[in-house]
Amino acid sequence: MPSVFRSLRAKTLFALACVPLLLLTACGGSGGSSTTTGGGDTNKNANISITVGGKLDTESKLLTKLYTLVLRDAGFKVNEKPAFGNNTIVFQGIKSGAIDLYPEFTATGLDALKKTSSLNDQQDYQTVKDGFKQQFQIDWLDYSPLNDTYAICTKSGNSMGLKNISDLASKAKQITFDLPSDSSYVFDYLKPKYGLTLESFKAVHKVDYTIGFKEVGGGQSDANFCYSSDNGINANNLIALDDDKHAFPAYHPAPIVRDSVLQKSPDIATALNALAPKITTDVSLQLQKAVADNVNSGMSQSKAITEAATKWLKDQGFCKKNGCQ
Repeated sequence: MPSVFRSLRAKTLFALACVPLLLLTACGGSGGSSTTTGGGDTNKNANISITVGGKLDTESKLLTKLYTLVLRDAGFKVNEKPAFGNNTIVFQGIKSGAIDLYPEFTATGLDALKKTSSLNDQQDYQTVKDGFKQQFQIDWLDYSPLNDTYAICTKSGNSMGLKNISDLASKAKQITFDLPSDSSYVFDYLKPKYGLTLESFKAVHKVDYTIGFKEVGGGQSDANFCYSSDNGINANNLIALDDDKHAFPAYHPAPIVRDSVLQKSPDIATALNALAPKITTDVSLQLQKAVADNVNSGMSQSKAITEAATKWLKDQGFCKKNGCQ
């Protein structure tokens, strides 16, 4: 598809050609509905408004901010509603029209469709993509490598040499395991692939989720239930063990957008699909750390998220069209 942006040189030649006609016409026609970028190019998306929403946790707020900034760079008028609500509220929001687009996760999408994971990432994505299109007239754009799934964490460089969950299973009788009281469902995934149950371990501590990180980091326990992209991993010098038998479903984020909104401009998909492959689990952890550092330096969380997201996007070569604002 040919670009709608004209070079300055072409625009200048067009203007000179119009000079003899100035007394007869307003050379350039009805250009009053478009705006121009700093370089003088027509911004065809300036009159398209998009409301981007998001969930309550820091990672989701970062994704919402990244989507917002990239869409603004593509010239869209974006109304950002970060921390719009929990899973149920944001899903109702996009269906009702209160928001147009938000970051959703593949396994959460399966839950909305009342389907179980195939434990095949691409197949699960295709299931939610087809199901949302058919049932809700909502499109899933490209998903990111980031996988915020269930995990088992242990200390980096641990004395038992644990690198994957198979290692953990083979030494379970030597391991003290931390688990929130409402998270025993994790064994519904671990038992079929690894044979692990609560009784497999030397001891199980029922503790608050955040306490588990501190106990493993401090050596009071050997492993804890965690989420694979939680900043508590880096903050407590832990690692997430490799799920070598793929027991856990994938939670890959992707922008989901109502069909009626996506039809306004193909640039919505183009801009966000270019961003998708850049967002990995390591990048999420890096950005969450940057947010925590910014907050510790005295910034509000909102400003800390904006600063971290903007810097990362610029480092990745985005923000070159209209700027990330």
